[in-house]
Amino acid sequence: QQAAAPTATPEPSPTPLGPYGPTGFPPDVNPLTGLVVDDPAVLDRRPLLVKISNESDVVRPQSGLSFADHVWEYQMEGFAQTRYTAVFYSRAPEYAGSVRSARLIDVEHLVPMYGGLLALSGGSSNLADPPGSPPRIRELLLAAPYRDRVFSEQMGVSDPYLVRIPDIPRPGIAGYHTLFAVPAELWRLADERGVNQRPVLDGLAFDYNVPSGGIPTDEMTIDYPGMGPKHTWRYDPESGRWLSWTDDEPDSDYLTGEQLAFDNVVIIYATHYEADFLEDDYAKLYSVGVNLLGEGQAVLLRDGQRFEVTWRRSDENSLIQFFDASGNVIPFKPGTTWFHTASIYIFPPEVTFSP
Repeated sequence: QQAAAPTATPEPSPTPLGPYGPTGFPPDVNPLTGLVVDDPAVLDRRPLLVKISNESDVVRPQSGLSFADHVWEYQMEGFAQTRYTAVFYSRAPEYAGSVRSARLIDVEHLVPMYGGLLALSGGSSNLADPPGSPPRIRELLLAAPYRDRVFSEQMGVSDPYLVRIPDIPRPGIAGYHTLFAVPAELWRLADERGVNQRPVLDGLAFDYNVPSGGIPTDEMTIDYPGMGPKHTWRYDPESGRWLSWTDDEPDSDYLTGEQLAFDNVVIIYATHYEADFLEDDYAKLYSVGVNLLGEGQAVLLRDGQRFEVTWRRSDENSLIQFFDASGNVIPFKPGTTWFHTASIYIFPPEVTFSP
């Protein structure tokens, strides 16, 4: 009697390339990028938000931005300069920085939006203010429901989670530019604190097929007031990505030496306002708040086209969403996204497109 042929073990079906979202993501698809990850375990943690300086060309090139799934660029006190919040989830650099202090947009919107961990140097405080003075960033973070997910030198977190590295990106740089976050160690600390559970990150949609209705665009410049800077994105047809330039100089990642390139760039037009506390005591500049609840206008850049869209966000724990004119969630290109917030009433940046 002839032996039965052995039964072949079926190969697991590969996850298709999409489309994905805004809900029902497969377990091995990153809901922030729409990309399949090699190891789904990297998604079983919270996104790590790191405050990164953009003070001037002294801190450029920054370290680790090319590893971020999302980066947020926003206006700070006096509407005179911008700062970044980098969101690391599926990938992470050895270190990221230089790390600076948080702002209201982080406290009120970004940390709750991502259910994230926050790494920062510290924040303004009312400890030296007269009794009854409004809380500042430090007090708001200490009172936040996510306070155990906040990691700062000001709150006693240091080496090996937040480390001092001199002479990056250039020799002799000032000491307050030398703090860097170590993502692997910060996630480990979050595990030890029992606060590193995977959050719900539904909201965005992704599709390699380009939506209809786009306007061909090969360059966008957003010129922030004051010291700015002027941030330009130029579409690279060869890679299908948007290349970053600041004040007409190409941006790069200090860790890789390569120019920063993102798959999607989004401008979010939102109400900005001056809060009731000083962020800069010396210059008497009030903290700037951004209203990212409700809805407003936005522009999505992907695949050499721009799309006029609407942003919506219903509550502080929801990811921001983007809709086309028919009310459908508009898909991003699978990959990384850079978000700009743009004030619409006071000190708005100048935004231009080419053609």
